[in-house]
Formats: sequence, C-alpha cells, structure tokens
Amino acid sequence: MSPLPRFILPALLISLLAGASHAGDLSGTWKGRFSCTIHGEQGLEKRSDRSVTTPDPGVSTLELVQPDGADTAALLMLIDGAVYSGFVLDPGPATKGTGAIVDCGEEDQASGYDEVRSFRWKTNPNSIMATIVWHGLLVGGDDEVGTCHGKWHRVSRDEPTIEASCE
Repeated sequence: MSPLPRFILPALLISLLAGASHAGDLSGTWKGRFSCTIHGEQGLEKRSDRSVTTPDPGVSTLELVQPDGADTAALLMLIDGAVYSGFVLDPGPATKGTGAIVDCGEEDQASGYDEVRSFRWKTNPNSIMATIVWHGLLVGGDDEVGTCHGKWHRVSRDEPTIEASCE
C-alpha cells in the first residue's frame, strides 16, 4: 500500500474515535467463518476460514479486549494471528452497535494485506451469547484488492491476553 493511505486510515479512526461513546462488553474469544474474493494480476482468487492454520485449523479465531475496560469504545483484536485496532459506536442500548477496525501491521503480517473492516455486534449482557458480523476491504501491494465478509460467535467471556499492540 502506498504511504499516503497508510496514514489516512489511522487518522480516520482517530477522528471517528473522538465521537465514539460507550459499548457493551465485547471482550472474549470468538470463533467463526469468513470468505474473501481477491482480484489481482493472477486473476480471481477465493479465500476462506479453511485456510486458517492457527490457533484452530479451519476456523477463524478472534481474541478481543477493550483496553479501557468493558463498556468503552476502544478495541484491540488478534484475528487469526494478525493484530487489529478499532472502536465501537453507541447507537443506543449497549447490547448492539457498530464499529470499525484496521490492521496494525505491515503487509507481511499474518493476513498478508492491509485491511479495514466495519462490523455490527450484538450481545446478551447476562450470557456468553454474542455475534459480530463484518465486511472488509483489503489491499495487497499495488496489484491486489479484495472484499471479505464473515461472522463470529463468542465462545468465552474470559479476557484474552494480547501481547501485541498497534504502536
């Protein structure tokens, strides 16, 4: 990705984060599926959760923490080995909402692409039951672009430890 867009995405997130408010408790481990269509010099390529090898082969794994505590806007995620940072917006009750994330690494991280994703979330405050549905755009160098979508279900409310950061 050229240097200009790499600086625009974090600036966009920071400006939107300033207007973000409270969200539900989204912390925990999530499991799910995804599908991507990538267009490049080699033609059309399909990718899915079947390509995931770690930590759970064939299943997409999301580990999510809210660094400022439950019911706050900031998010830090580890998705199939790639680090993402983002935020949630408050549309009203703290049981559902929307948000956005961007990958924190270089193109050589686990996903191999620069990505931005938007998502919808829904939780049951007294239960493990929760879902995140997302859509994303990815760019690989100057010769690949793609779209993805997926869905995760929370399998644990225990807060994971994410060693990496976006700094």
